[in-house]
Order: sequence, then C-alpha cells, then structure tokens
Amino acid sequence: MKKKLIIASIVLLVVAISGGLYYNHNEEVIEEQEQLAKEKANMPKPSDYCLITYQQSSDNGKNWHTVIINSGKKPVYKAQCWKKYIHILDGFKASINHDDGIWHSKLKDGKIIAHPSMHFSDKPFEAEHTSTTKAGKDTQNKSKQNN
Repeated sequence: MKKKLIIASIVLLVVAISGGLYYNHNEEVIEEQEQLAKEKANMPKPSDYCLITYQQSSDNGKNWHTVIINSGKKPVYKAQCWKKYIHILDGFKASINHDDGIWHSKLKDGKIIAHPSMHFSDKPFEAEHTSTTKAGKDTQNKSKQNN
C-alpha cells in the first residue's frame, strides 16, 4: 500500500512540475511575441509611392506601349524601388538605333525596350499613370507611332 502511495505521489509530482514548466514556457513565448509585435509596430512604415515603367515594342519599334513594373498604388520603401530600377538598368544594354536616333535595348524574347523611368510621390499615382500594360502581359493600351 505504501508503495502505491509513493508511486502515485511521485507521478502526481512529475505531472505538477511538468505542468508548471509548460505554463512558464508558454508565458515566455507570449511575452516574446508581444515584444516583437511592439517592435514591429514601432518600425517606420513605408510612406513613398513609386512608379516604375518602360516602353516596349514587339514590332521592331513601330508601335510602343508602356509596361508598368511598379504601379505606385501601394506605399513602399525607396530602397526597394531603387533595387527594382537598378535591376532593370542592369539589363538595359542600350545602343542608338540609327533609323530614329533613340536609345533601345532588346530583351531575351526579342522585344525592344526604351525609356526606363522611375517616379516618386507622397500620394498614390493616379489611374491615368497605371492604366497601361502590367509587366508580363501583352496588351497594348497605349501606343505611339514613330513618324
């Protein structure tokens, strides 16, 4: 009888200690999560709007349409915009087209790109700036003829 009582009290003691340790561990985890949430809330939020575009032609420079890389509707950090823009410029190995005198660069798929541009604003860009082609789509909403 004494053995059963000792074994039961040891099991009860182990369960109580395990429960206490588990509770303390959960409290520490919750405190860490709250502290991380406070630090994240105190981080500066992106406040700049960035519009990145370039002109693209799939018919050897006869018709051009604007391709939008970043629409300028969501706030982003300036460093992120510069990173995207520099990535575009790295692939922009341009040369002058002797027919029209404009700087051009060819993509891997043979399309010609020109006029990469980046604009910053404190407010979201209007719909008129973002109504043209998104990057990766082949619709032509704006085109201009080289005369």
